[in-house]
Amino acid sequence: MHRRNFPSILLYGFGLALALSLVFNGFLLYQQNHRRSLDDYELDNSANLLVQQQLSDCMRANLQKDSLIHQLEHPPNLPPGTAVSGQHPLSN
Repeated sequence: MHRRNFPSILLYGFGLALALSLVFNGFLLYQQNHRRSLDDYELDNSANLLVQQQLSDCMRANLQKDSLIHQLEHPPNLPPGTAVSGQHPLSN
């Protein structure tokens, strides 16, 4: 009996299907990672903007408090020649 050694078309088909599957899965992983990195970048940007907004709000509030403290320390409507006592109005 004479046996021929030739590769099967089915074997080539499985190999090609495996190669295409690997390429396609690699492409999907690339897209997923690219999308995830864009989402992370947008999340970092939005978190950074939120922190900057909160910092700006805190600075504005501190300036308003400082202005109010300054106004309380130096009342603007004192008649000329009136002496201001050395005690703080809130101290007992």
